[in-house]
Amino acid sequence: MRKEVRRRHDAHARANHVCTEHSALFDATPGGRKTRTALDTYVAQVDRLLALQSQWIQDGRVATEQCRLSRRAVRDAVKAIVRVGSLVSLDEATATEAMGATMRLPGPMSDDELLAHARALLERVLPHADAFVAEGLPPDLLTDLANQIQALSAARDEQTACRQRFTCAAESIRETLNRADKTIGALEAIAIVTPTAHSEVLLKLRMAKRVGPRATEPAAGDRWLRAV
Repeated sequence: MRKEVRRRHDAHARANHVCTEHSALFDATPGGRKTRTALDTYVAQVDRLLALQSQWIQDGRVATEQCRLSRRAVRDAVKAIVRVGSLVSLDEATATEAMGATMRLPGPMSDDELLAHARALLERVLPHADAFVAEGLPPDLLTDLANQIQALSAARDEQTACRQRFTCAAESIRETLNRADKTIGALEAIAIVTPTAHSEVLLKLRMAKRVGPRATEPAAGDRWLRAV
């Protein structure tokens, strides 16, 4: 799909170059000038949207990598809290019972499940941070866990936003390419019916608007191999 979009856009850019080169022909009437400048606008719009799509692909990759790093950091922090927590004795029986509900190692789970589990664990542990630190938990680990939870959530939001932006841009690109096709058709018709138009201009425009790779003449050796 991306290759087809690029080929159509390249054809439109070539056609736009021909029309700009021979602008005197198309700009002879206000309507012709309007149609020619519309094509130039469409080509520029697709250029901009394709550049944005490339940027969103890169942003999405960065967000994916951040998800991977933060996911690992969250899981490691949760494991450390649970394992150190097995050594912690709390005075209040209710606190111990409540803690036990969240004191479990994270198994296979989605990011949403991991975030929910880590947030619940952090909420339970924070009031008893001193007791965990006294058993060897690094003093800054709970703060780091809170930061990694936020980073993972933000990176997932960025992933979603990049996909949505890319999809919206793809729809706009398709619509703009379709408008450009119609505009080139109108410009070709203008060239055909304009008495002063040169056949060279029409030929160049028809060649430029062709979509896809151009066929190449096989080399002599290739022709010989095919004949054998």
